[in-house]
Amino acid sequence: MAKIECPICYTEVEERNFKETYVSPYNDQEYKRYECPNCDVHWWEPLKIIPEFYESEVFEDYVAFHEGVGTRLGEYHKAFFKYFPSNVRGKLLDVGCGDGRFLRHAKEQGFEIWGIDFDKKSVENVKRNLGIDTVFAMSLEEFYEYAKERNLKFDVITFFEVLEHQDKPREFLEMVKGLLKEGGYIAGSVPNRERFLREIYWKISHADHPPHHFLRFSRRSLENALKLSGFEDAHVYIMDFTFDEIYPYVEMKLLGRFYNLRNLLKSMVLGDRKRAGAYVDDIIVGEVSNSVKIRAYGLKIIKLIRNTLLSPVAFVYINSSHQRGPNLYFQARRLRIEGK
Repeated sequence: MAKIECPICYTEVEERNFKETYVSPYNDQEYKRYECPNCDVHWWEPLKIIPEFYESEVFEDYVAFHEGVGTRLGEYHKAFFKYFPSNVRGKLLDVGCGDGRFLRHAKEQGFEIWGIDFDKKSVENVKRNLGIDTVFAMSLEEFYEYAKERNLKFDVITFFEVLEHQDKPREFLEMVKGLLKEGGYIAGSVPNRERFLREIYWKISHADHPPHHFLRFSRRSLENALKLSGFEDAHVYIMDFTFDEIYPYVEMKLLGRFYNLRNLLKSMVLGDRKRAGAYVDDIIVGEVSNSVKIRAYGLKIIKLIRNTLLSPVAFVYINSSHQRGPNLYFQARRLRIEGK
């Protein structure tokens, strides 16, 4: 029976025991998702990163990365400045630095900033807009050799929303560890596999699928990955939702109906009964009498108003669910004595 290895703990699973399939609309490749019974990570096969995928600007974020340095930090960036020890400074390497927004803030906080990204357009943008020459269009493997030749070591290495992209995550973490000074820190983030409304999110977005994301982490599987890779004092924090992150769900549930309601009222004002009836049919599914439609539609309006009023309450509920935020922020230290 053919077997494949978990990319984190190398536990073997039978090739036939995949949990789902996914066909990417970007390369028409069929991927299969597996779950490790040992370390709890989920991953997709074939596990092969495609660097050109990012330079081709498939996702809008990468268009922005190529045009300027953003000013708005992600919640995981904010978590770094909140949780990271304020007495630790020195050389900081940001792996997957994107448009350099985190590097700019890190520089303001007293770090000597370095960055790498295999997206050449992003690196050119960062050099141009931040005016620094310690940013390189390299993969981690290439930079590892570059740093080794120059005896470069770092006090802190960050990688936000990077680990889930890796096709060799253990090798990635080993190289990060090799670039750290003894007792040095890592920090970063990954999407939370146990996020609120994750099934809806996976249906409306291709972002958390290959060839963009290959790995899915829970808090437990992330802690396992860090421990297995030789890091200690690991802390994993679950980031809260922001309104921008729950907006797509609100939009799906409320705005579609609101759009039909607006068009219905417009049609009634214009006296277009036929068009108004069509919008009623969009809102009230089924062939029923006009009187039933009117009563049912009245209930729909009441529910719409109720849901709109309750949406802030729902937002508070989402934020209060500590295990269901969209991202996991982590930080840990390289073992001071290997094999400890």
